[in-house]
Amino acid sequence: MTKSKIFFVLSLSFLGGVFAASFFLIENYSVLILFASALALFVINHQNKVIIVVSAAVLFLALGIWRTNVSLDTAKNNLANQKLGPADFSAMVIQEPEISETYQKIVVRNGNGDKILINSDIYPSYNYGDELKVKCILQEPKNYENSRFDYKMYLAKDGIHRICNKANVLILGSNRGNAFYNFILNIKNKFEEKLSQIFPDPEGAYLKGLLLGGSRRMTKDLSEAFQRTGTTHTVAVSGYNVTIVAAFLMWLGIYPGFWRQQVFSFAVVGIVLFVLMTGAPSSAVRAGIMGALVIWAMKEGRLANSTNAILLAAGAMLAINPLLLRYDAGFQLSFLATLGIVYLSPLLEKIFWQGRAPKIIQETVILSISAIIFVLPIILNSFEKLSLVSPFANFVILPAIPAIMGTGFAAGIAGFIFVPLGKLVGFVPYLLLKIEIFVVQWMANLSWASVEVKNFGWEYIIVYYLFLFLALHYFKRRDKKLSMQVDEK
Repeated sequence: MTKSKIFFVLSLSFLGGVFAASFFLIENYSVLILFASALALFVINHQNKVIIVVSAAVLFLALGIWRTNVSLDTAKNNLANQKLGPADFSAMVIQEPEISETYQKIVVRNGNGDKILINSDIYPSYNYGDELKVKCILQEPKNYENSRFDYKMYLAKDGIHRICNKANVLILGSNRGNAFYNFILNIKNKFEEKLSQIFPDPEGAYLKGLLLGGSRRMTKDLSEAFQRTGTTHTVAVSGYNVTIVAAFLMWLGIYPGFWRQQVFSFAVVGIVLFVLMTGAPSSAVRAGIMGALVIWAMKEGRLANSTNAILLAAGAMLAINPLLLRYDAGFQLSFLATLGIVYLSPLLEKIFWQGRAPKIIQETVILSISAIIFVLPIILNSFEKLSLVSPFANFVILPAIPAIMGTGFAAGIAGFIFVPLGKLVGFVPYLLLKIEIFVVQWMANLSWASVEVKNFGWEYIIVYYLFLFLALHYFKRRDKKLSMQVDEK
């Protein structure tokens, strides 16, 4: 076996252990049995290279199970042993507050190092690095009724085990956090402010979602319209979103005639800037890593052979926090979207267009459809809705996304120089945004736009991906045979 195949087997074994322990109860004695089995295999026939790899694979499987069990036990113990009831404490805001139409969520760390989620009114506003005096009643997170979404563990994966509702908050100071991260957020907020001066809502809210990630700036009705049309992914900070940004930047670099290495570097810098612009939350950082892997594969000219790089990234993230696999939809979407782009897009390129459309439009649509096919089961599981108009909606709006993001970003930069100049530059993206929102809202208003899909559990998800990978394997083998026949002729 080659080193590449050995790495693939070991990485897949570790991920398999994390997956098994995430969805099934596996006692710790099973880990000891696996470890003993791996050791026995090695001792019995340590001169056989295949046996060495098998024993190492069993060991990595046990490590994945053990690492996940430790994290699950720690999270559940922390949830069970937290002090609840009236509390009065000082704390610092440790990440940018999440603001919606009517409320804001603030994550703070108190003097004991505990993370606490504060649900507060939308005003007054708070910022990263604010020092707060908080009076509230600490409560245990509650799961939503009649929902399979595990809100407790969703928060626990980030180390949050208590929440504060209707808190009395007093600001004691500001700018107490990391100076570099504070600088990033200040730049981001000023950029967002310039976009608000240039673009009115709802077009401005949609553009901010595209450039800065997230649909929270859009009204509830508009967000629901994007959900019904299956186009919410355009404003989600995921591996797909970052890849679209990078693919556009690569196209911009190739068009003037830059070298391949220069184009790659240009795209990587663009990914870093995009992640920083979103405020660099952990979800965006993970998406940036996944997007960079796809760009690296494009640079090497072997999209379908970058499996090990993806497994390395996923394995490293899960080794740090294995709870991401089950309880973080963002990680699931980024990982699966990246797989879709790497494995499915080369196949779709051979089937559709074949050079009959501009390259940037072709790549944008193919990358997007590839990602959507791979993330569909997770969307059905999380949102319980299937958009019947999604294929057509995405086909119509996706080709314009790169142009909107590029010209919208340029308008924001121009706004720093002179706001009227930003409005002049922003005229074209404003028209495109208006058309896109009209299309989304029109399709969302169709009575048959979406249907509810209840109880799309993990058993269906596993069957879906099993058939998907079998189909990909079949087409890959068929293409290989066709290539061999052509070479023989």
